[in-house]
Amino acid sequence: MAPTPIDEHLASFAPDQRKALEAVCAVIRAALPAATETISYGMPTFKVDGVAVIGFDGFTRHNSLFPYSRQTQQVFEHDLAGFVRTKGSIHFEATTPFPAALLRRILKARITEINASYPKKNGEFKEFYANGQLKARGRMRDGAQVGRWVHFTREGTQRPSVT
Repeated sequence: MAPTPIDEHLASFAPDQRKALEAVCAVIRAALPAATETISYGMPTFKVDGVAVIGFDGFTRHNSLFPYSRQTQQVFEHDLAGFVRTKGSIHFEATTPFPAALLRRILKARITEINASYPKKNGEFKEFYANGQLKARGRMRDGAQVGRWVHFTREGTQRPSVT
């Protein structure tokens, strides 16, 4: 299997730091198998149907998670007490992976938060399963579904339209 852009990015780090970042990446891949892996703003990022869920990267003295959400950091305020945080990032040791159980909880919270952000003002609606797979896509107007809607199974298979 050819290396992904994220794999290529991680290859540039020293072995100990790369190992920690690869462990983080493995947890995200397992939790969000339907996510698209990309490099966004120069860092590894996982997106679901074009929506950024989480990013991460390594730096000289630390590694960071970028949950693209201040709200997520606030929800896990107690759990993140031992980590240095900025407005948009959570720092962790350069050679130690971020705790897997906490990362899985953050990912689940991000999917919940993304789901709650719909419908958008323009009526766009998306809903995702906890594994990052798109569950439904369509448009809303005045609280009602309008136009064509598409529904998917948890595995990503499109469900037959019901008319």
